Amino acid sequence: MRITNVQRREEALRDIQGNLARVAELQRQVATGKRFTRVEQDPLAASQVLRADRGTRALDQFAKNGTQAQVRLGAEQAVVQQVDELLRQARDFTLSFAKGDPPYTTEQAAQRQVAAEQVGRLLDQAVSLGNTKIGNEYILAGDRSTTPPFDPTAGATFGDYVGGTRQRKTEIADGMFVAPNHTGDEAVGPAIAALKALRDAADPANLQTEAQVQVAVQAVFDASQTLQLSLAETGTTSNQVAATLKSNTLVKNDLANVRDAAQAIPLEEAVAKLLSLQTTIEASYTATSRLISLNLSDYLA
Repeated sequence: MRITNVQRREEALRDIQGNLARVAELQRQVATGKRFTRVEQDPLAASQVLRADRGTRALDQFAKNGTQAQVRLGAEQAVVQQVDELLRQARDFTLSFAKGDPPYTTEQAAQRQVAAEQVGRLLDQAVSLGNTKIGNEYILAGDRSTTPPFDPTAGATFGDYVGGTRQRKTEIADGMFVAPNHTGDEAVGPAIAALKALRDAADPANLQTEAQVQVAVQAVFDASQTLQLSLAETGTTSNQVAATLKSNTLVKNDLANVRDAAQAIPLEEAVAKLLSLQTTIEASYTATSRLISLNLSDYLA
C-alpha cells in the first residue's frame, strides 16, 4: 500500500505536535524542578512520593509526641528531686529536735512541736509538688489527669493519693509506646505518706517515743530510696525517647531522599532534555517543510 503525500504530512505534523507538548512538559519541569505534578504522569514515582509523604507525616507526629514526653519526663524529674530534698530536710530536722520519751520535759515538748510544724510545712510543699500540672493535666495523676492526684484538702485525708493507677502512654515510633510519667502512688505517694507519719511521730500530742520517731525516720529514708529508683527509671525512659527521636530523624531524611529521587529533577538534566528536544523539533520543521513543498512531479520522477 502506497503512502501518500497527505499521510506523510499528517504524520509529520502529529510528531511535531507531540514534541511541542513534550516541550511544554519540560518547560514545566525546568520551572518547578519536579518530574511530574499529576499521578497519571508517572504512577510508579507518584506512589513512592505518596508513601514517603505518609511516612513523613507519621514521623512528624511521633516527633511531637516525643517532645511532649520529654517535657513531662523533665517535669517529673524536677518534682521527684525536690520532694527528695524535702525528705532530707524533714529527716534532719526531726533527728535534731524530736528527742526524748514521754513524759517529755517542757523543752522536749516545745522542740517536738517545732519539728512537727516544720515537717508539716514540708508535707504541704510535697503535696503541692505532687499536684504539678502541665497545661490542664496533672502529670502524676495517671488516667485521671484532670483532677489533683493528691488530696489538697485539709484534714485526715490530706495528701492521700486519689489519682489513677494506669500510666498514660504515647507513641514515639511505629508500634513503640512509652509512659512519660509514673503514677503518683508509685514514688511520690510513699514519700508523702512517710512525711505524714514523721509529722505525727514528732508531734508531742501523740506521745511517741524516740525509738518510734526513729522508725518514722527510717521510713522517710526508704521513701527517698524509692524516689531514687523512680529517677533512674525516668532517666532511662528519657534516654530511650531521645534515641528514638534521633533515629526517627534519620528515617525522615531517608524518606525525603526517596521523595526527591522520585519527583525532583536536576535543573541541568531538564534543561539538557529541553535543548535536545528543541533541536529535534527544528529538524522536524525543516523536514516537514520540504515534505509539504513536494509536488506530484517529485513523486513521479
